[in-house]
Amino acid sequence: MADSQKFAVAVHMLMILAAHKSGAPRVAMTSAEMAKSVNANPVVLRRVISALAQAGILSTRAGAHGGVWLARAPEQIALDLVRQAVDGASVVCPRANVNNDCPVAVAALDVIDGVAKRVDGAVRASLAQLTVSDLVRQMPAGEAPATAIV
Repeated sequence: MADSQKFAVAVHMLMILAAHKSGAPRVAMTSAEMAKSVNANPVVLRRVISALAQAGILSTRAGAHGGVWLARAPEQIALDLVRQAVDGASVVCPRANVNNDCPVAVAALDVIDGVAKRVDGAVRASLAQLTVSDLVRQMPAGEAPATAIV
């Protein structure tokens, strides 16, 4: 799965958990339950869950009564933290492979790198202003949690 899809899947999963008030082990959800709403393979979801758990955003329990739940309150989960957990790299990646014999190519690399850093900084700043709670509040009334497919 492409990194951009990992971020969207991660946010979708976090919105499901927040909408269903899954903030404790007793209300844990399985990756199979979430896969129905996200419309993704449970194995893919487990990889995203692992990354979010390593970042301290989710908690998990293995086994027959296992599942996943929010490790933080939805209003404490900023989207820049989610993106960093699942994507890690810059949003815009400059070319690393250029013809070093061409002065334009060498100069362009520095210019493009500067643009990429500015774009990435703007994306991070924008995502830092949004939380999972903000997104759940934007959902139309009646969409969560009663009518979610889980």
